[in-house]
Amino acid sequence: MLHQSAFRIGLAAAALTAASLAQAVPLSASFDNFTYSGSVTRYATLADAQNQTNPTGGPYTIATATNGPRSTRPNARDGNLSVTSSAPAAYGTDLTYLSTAWYFTMTPASGDGWGNPNNTNDGFIQYYLQSAAPTVTGGWQPGYTQFQLAVAGGNGDSLDAGRLWPAPASGAAAISRGAFVEFNLNLSANFASPATLNTTTNWYETNAMPTGMTGTLTGIFQNDQTSDPSYNGFYRFNYTVTGPGSWAADNSAVYRDGGAVDIPPSSLWAGPEVVVPPPATVAPVPTLGNLALLGLSLLLGLMVFMRRGRMH
Repeated sequence: MLHQSAFRIGLAAAALTAASLAQAVPLSASFDNFTYSGSVTRYATLADAQNQTNPTGGPYTIATATNGPRSTRPNARDGNLSVTSSAPAAYGTDLTYLSTAWYFTMTPASGDGWGNPNNTNDGFIQYYLQSAAPTVTGGWQPGYTQFQLAVAGGNGDSLDAGRLWPAPASGAAAISRGAFVEFNLNLSANFASPATLNTTTNWYETNAMPTGMTGTLTGIFQNDQTSDPSYNGFYRFNYTVTGPGSWAADNSAVYRDGGAVDIPPSSLWAGPEVVVPPPATVAPVPTLGNLALLGLSLLLGLMVFMRRGRMH
């Protein structure tokens, strides 16, 4: 099943009208060679979902999916991440996008996503935002071998793109529509070699695959679609993200960027120079002045005199 509204940025960039985002920290990260796994729990009200009380179903764990002879990585789905915040034009316009990497295929002539076991509503997620939220923080750490990224904010439904698996149901993509009430992504990626300076953008960047990436992805999604209201409600998801590695990379799968160019899973991490704050200075302890020393000596003398008086 092909999710028509679940798009890789390169597949739909021409159809998007970029909006200005008020994301404070400048950075850019694009990576689609990782997996996410975990569970979804359903609630009737937002308060119950936030307090994790009175669940109406679940937790439902993402299970291995198949498409013909092909299977996802065990109990996981391939992921796609693209976050650009206040970046030079070379890195694209501001955007926060996380989704299932449904678009890779082993037979590109058949179309994007053909035969991909991740191209299913089971375990699917799509957060796509062109607004003043969310809050994006992170970037390169000292030494330029570690990149941290944190995203916090709701909605993720620009262009009616918000989707989450209405666990435990499968079926058409239409029943997974809605918006994110809460969305939190935290990850850290490590690299074998330091990022290098791009003299055109004056940002430090690398297109190497991380040697390791770990993180968490949590939030609450409100399913409010009208195709089948029986799936309406609040879905709390709790996932872990792990990379590098994916079904796509394992099987040399690619996607075609609107033409004949076959693109495999890729990696690009960029950010400005790391600013290391100067060490904190400790104010010297003031020394006692002459008058203070005189006062202290008089006090000690008085104490000795009083003690002697008590002994007689």
